[in-house]
Amino acid sequence: MPASFFRTGFTVDPELSRDTGDTYQQPATADVPTPDCAKLGATSWTEITGITGVSFAQNAYVDKNSSEEFAQEIDVYRGTTATTVLDALGKIATACPSYTDGDTHAKVTVSEKPLPGVGDGAWVITQTSTAWQGGTTLVAARVGTSVVTVLASSAKDSGLAGGTKLAKQLTASLKGKA
Repeated sequence: MPASFFRTGFTVDPELSRDTGDTYQQPATADVPTPDCAKLGATSWTEITGITGVSFAQNAYVDKNSSEEFAQEIDVYRGTTATTVLDALGKIATACPSYTDGDTHAKVTVSEKPLPGVGDGAWVITQTSTAWQGGTTLVAARVGTSVVTVLASSAKDSGLAGGTKLAKQLTASLKGKA
């Protein structure tokens, strides 16, 4: 989404902007491994599935005054691999009901639920900790051969409302193109 989507105070973080450019990368299609729960502390949660797509684009908008963040990513896969990735993301809380945050060394609780009406299928994965103000939510949605992920962290709440709103906008813009 463009900068106009985000409220005042959010600016793009150039260090978190990257893509595969105008070429395709070799896909890695292995069996979904046992998830490395520590990867939940980063923004690219599709990596936890062990499957990489043929192309991707990502960036993040950060409010430096509140440390709130919106990270958005679109990964494109071949065939039905996007379904496999979304299914694996839908099992994250079972495999990783909690993990230790690398920054605060506190326990982080992970929960998830399906998110109807977004893309061709979607999950909301929420992280909370008693050591945090607010929380972090990942909305992962499939549109055709693409998986859209939106990470929203907020000092005020879990990031669910903002993450869902952004994911709905991104999936709507991909309808008929992916």
